[in-house]
Amino acid sequence: MKKFLFYFFILLLFLIFTTAADDQTLPGDIVVFGGGFDGCAAARSAAAAAPDRKVLLVIPEPVRQLGGIGTVGGQNFTDIRLWQGQVVTQGSFGRWFAKAGQFYNTDRMAQIIAADLSQFPNLKIVYSYDLEDLVVEEQQIKELKLRSTYRNLKGEVVWGPGLQRVPGQVFIDASVDGRLTRLTGNEVSTGRGDWPAALLPEEETLSVARQQAATLMFQVKGVKTPPKAARIADWEFVRDAKGSWGLAGGKQAFLSDPKVIAFNEQYGPLGFALKPVNAAANGKDSDIWWVNGLLVFDVDARAHRRDQGSRRYPSDLLPGQRTVDQAWLQAREFLQNPQFLQALRQLKVQDPATGQWYGFEQVELAKDAQGLPVVGEVMYIRESVHSPLAGKTGPGTENSRYAVTTREAQMAGPSSAGADADNYPRRIGLGYYMMDINAFIPEDLKASGAYDWPVTKHLRPDWQREGGQPKNPVYLPFEALLPSETTNLLVPGYAAGISSFAWAELRVLPNLAVLGDAAGVAAVRSLKEKKAPGQLDQKDISWVQEKLKAFGARLEK
Repeated sequence: MKKFLFYFFILLLFLIFTTAADDQTLPGDIVVFGGGFDGCAAARSAAAAAPDRKVLLVIPEPVRQLGGIGTVGGQNFTDIRLWQGQVVTQGSFGRWFAKAGQFYNTDRMAQIIAADLSQFPNLKIVYSYDLEDLVVEEQQIKELKLRSTYRNLKGEVVWGPGLQRVPGQVFIDASVDGRLTRLTGNEVSTGRGDWPAALLPEEETLSVARQQAATLMFQVKGVKTPPKAARIADWEFVRDAKGSWGLAGGKQAFLSDPKVIAFNEQYGPLGFALKPVNAAANGKDSDIWWVNGLLVFDVDARAHRRDQGSRRYPSDLLPGQRTVDQAWLQAREFLQNPQFLQALRQLKVQDPATGQWYGFEQVELAKDAQGLPVVGEVMYIRESVHSPLAGKTGPGTENSRYAVTTREAQMAGPSSAGADADNYPRRIGLGYYMMDINAFIPEDLKASGAYDWPVTKHLRPDWQREGGQPKNPVYLPFEALLPSETTNLLVPGYAAGISSFAWAELRVLPNLAVLGDAAGVAAVRSLKEKKAPGQLDQKDISWVQEKLKAFGARLEK
């Protein structure tokens, strides 16, 4: 009864709040859809570059915090990779990173982003409104039709009663599912559908391709760390500049521990697996850690329960694929399986010098007031759709149809002379990480014949032959922000013009923030010059580049 009254009270407050805002019209010169690092960076840069223009930031998830996967999603282990000893993803991300650290308290990061955006009076934020419909005329978006969302008693994200009409001039899609790009009618490829046909399962060459496995971040307490930062066997324990702990490890247990193997053998076919973890304390001196370790397979990021029966719902789901709502609910329930905690506790390492054990041997799941595991409010989605430059895509098009190709990402040069050299004149930032695939199906975890990690080299032997991980950052061209059809839309989110395998590198939040900064400034230039974004010439791009550099972005290697 207490549980029912709690949720009823929350629902009542939500209805009171949203009803007060029913049927409003909220015009914006620049409308940003998506509240992750990319969306927040886009809104911030647009507002800073054009203080005389109205910027509207729409948060589609049923939360009242900024930052998306990087805050309410629990992914507080910042995926950075130093190049020549430096972080190359600067601009908005660089400012937030400097204040929060690499392993941060998620509420603190949300506050940092909110404070950064709050300095601009021309920037308005609308929380918990998703795209229900839109008006498009002659390949231009005229208006978004938004409806409120909330999480119901079952835990599903559903439509609420609040309605908002949002006319605008330039729109920015920073969503995780490419929702605005897709529903506007632009051509997109789903998942790894552009891979070489010989490397795809036959069903994915004939129908829609799979997307990378998702994850539901969860909290634990009781992680044991050594007295100071250390590398012990396959484990790395690190403290950031703020004094907060992060760790990565568990590969050896994943490969050979009988309990972990038995767990994955039993539950992999059901769509869940435990992988080597990365985890971070929820800020300095916190005993609460966010853990990235549970793979959730067969999640189609395009599919939401609230869209069923409408044109918004994808008609080409593969058999057995789940909606995002189903995945979130099932993963949260799965965490309560005693066998999961038993397997998780095998992720530990003994220091040969002291005999002490570190890691997850004694962890417990953190629970909320209702006794449920504390998890991210949103799924950690790794992939959804990708925008081609023009025309149809399909197997074998990863190096011909995208603004950032697989070859450019892998073979980028140390200066302007690598495979990405043609991107240099119209570059709007640098992207850098590892080409990191977290598997598409459970069988990928044994692609070599036995459990192995990471799986990238086994799924893409051609990549391995070409040299493996990128050695240099890739120049990100302005064209990566352009969809195939809609003329007043910019896309720094998951639907950006990046091939699926290049996305394996560029999907991490710092790179997305770089794209977001560029989209915000490009939207301003588009308005100032009264040109569609796709019509911006080299003079316009040079203006965008100078403005980005003034905002702290890094455009040179």
